[in-house]
Amino acid sequence: MIDRQIKLIKLLLNYTDTYISGHDIAEQLNVSNRTIRNDIKTIHTTFLNELILSVQSKGYMLNTCLYTPDEIQSALESVIVKENKLLITIAYRLFMEKHTFTIKELSSTYHLTKSKVIDYVTRIQTWAIKFDIYLSIKKKQGIMIDASTTSISNAVLHINQLTDDDFKVENLILQELPQAHTRKIKQIISKHIDNHQLSTSENKIQQLLVHLILIIKHSQPEEEDWSTDTESLTIAKKCIKDINETLGYQLNNKISECFSFFISYHFNKFDLGIQQLFIQSYINRLIELMEQHIGFPFSQDTILKDNMNVHFSRTYLRLMRHVYLNNPLTSQIKRLYPFVFNTLYDSIRQLSQDTNIQLSEDEIAFLTIHFQSSIERHKSSHIHVVIACYYGLGISTLLAEKIKQLNHAIQIVDTLKLEDINNYHFEGIDLLITTHDFDTSQLLQIPKVIQVSPLFSDEDAKKIEFFVKAMQNPLSKDDILSKIQLSVESNFKLNHSNHILPIFEKSKEILDYHHATLDGYIESAIDREKQSSTYIGKGIALPHGNPEKVLKSHMIIFKPSQPITWKQHEVKLVFFLAMSKKDLNINRKIIQTIAQLEEDDIHQLCLLDDLQLKNTLYARFKE
Repeated sequence: MIDRQIKLIKLLLNYTDTYISGHDIAEQLNVSNRTIRNDIKTIHTTFLNELILSVQSKGYMLNTCLYTPDEIQSALESVIVKENKLLITIAYRLFMEKHTFTIKELSSTYHLTKSKVIDYVTRIQTWAIKFDIYLSIKKKQGIMIDASTTSISNAVLHINQLTDDDFKVENLILQELPQAHTRKIKQIISKHIDNHQLSTSENKIQQLLVHLILIIKHSQPEEEDWSTDTESLTIAKKCIKDINETLGYQLNNKISECFSFFISYHFNKFDLGIQQLFIQSYINRLIELMEQHIGFPFSQDTILKDNMNVHFSRTYLRLMRHVYLNNPLTSQIKRLYPFVFNTLYDSIRQLSQDTNIQLSEDEIAFLTIHFQSSIERHKSSHIHVVIACYYGLGISTLLAEKIKQLNHAIQIVDTLKLEDINNYHFEGIDLLITTHDFDTSQLLQIPKVIQVSPLFSDEDAKKIEFFVKAMQNPLSKDDILSKIQLSVESNFKLNHSNHILPIFEKSKEILDYHHATLDGYIESAIDREKQSSTYIGKGIALPHGNPEKVLKSHMIIFKPSQPITWKQHEVKLVFFLAMSKKDLNINRKIIQTIAQLEEDDIHQLCLLDDLQLKNTLYARFKE
């Protein structure tokens, strides 16, 4: 089956108890009624016989008397897994083999129809453009590829991105050479790395092996200087010499140079010289922007700065050599930390205007982890508290014990007499708790001050718990949800399942009516979507634009009558966000709450009416 036929079955699975007209199906799949009829014939021939019932004047429906929905879903998933494997296999062969394949040849080899092969090649063609690879199908010539060897290697290492399956392309690459050769090359690499007393791991050796196989298979790297470090070049030359002598290969010095780049990269053995100043400046500017956009003191985190310096130096080295890194966790990172990821994405785009540094989603996802780690460190750190009491040691001790029990993060640094406050150095103190009001103007440093009763009431406890909560996660400080306008568009219907522009057009209409945004906001949201999908998993999309163009924060929830296709993903709820800069805290809370929704939550939300949906979400946001 081709991708369109799979979409047809998925569509019918959403309407197991009712007929859908051929016209509606054709409209949603953006094809003719005739194509739908032909697709159904193909489905019956190649998938499940008599799967789809056809009744004149009613339309089409799944034959649930023959097959249960679960059986259909299970069979469909098996087909998808098989087809995804074929898609990756064909893509891999196109990129790795020095052979111009014809459609007929691929059709014969993999026992596929011509239309199916063209469907695969079209999908590969669209995907490969981001690696500067251009595929074209020419009559009597076959599938032509226009790309550098570096671009092809980058695409091969990222080929798992063609599907949602957990596919390890490394296994295919390792099969390029005889198993005995692969084992021997691995031993040679490991020996010379150990001889130079470099701290390594099985994973690093495996990565170096994969890179070397790709270099060998593509034989001649581009004519440029790949070497970055003398020791790495020495190791590479020794490895290549041993491989040539042991296995009878004829690998040249250019391959040694290219291989030395990956050795220097994996072992941080490179000197970027004066470029390091630029990197430091870029990191400082990025941290500053993230601090502005999120409202979190990233600039005070020395660990973040050090980690970013190490990581981005390696990132910059990759950019200089046009080498892209595959991040298998990108989709998970986008789903778990959408607020930090999206803010980082927008900050990097802002910087790209005068730095010319363009980072892929994979790279941004890696950097997201560093910023999220900074937030987590802040959450887990101690909150340093000083208690000042008028009533003496007994009351001070009682207060200290009660306050410590509220949260394990609270650390009582000192207890003071009230009259000693003005002479106390409060550097590093987060909170001063007092039993009496006093003049703070004489304090050398002024921490947050909370006044409590000497006997410490429940109300006192709540005040301190609220402060601790805000300190532990300053990104989710409470805010007034009522100032966020929320609209619901139920049963929203797209003319074409693969065309989401009407969602942006409808959002503009709603936002204009409420005078919520300035001109250009929707255009910025469309541009953002083109650059990187806002799909975060579990049937959720979070499109958004430039907060600088938002006057009043507004969220529009689109609840389509059936799931829509959002860059090859099935989406059941669209949360269109127009959030102003002044509402960043609540924006973060909203995004993180949405990201935590499970598939069952989404299913339940889709069943609610507009008012119930609003109330349910408001309640979740306030948690």
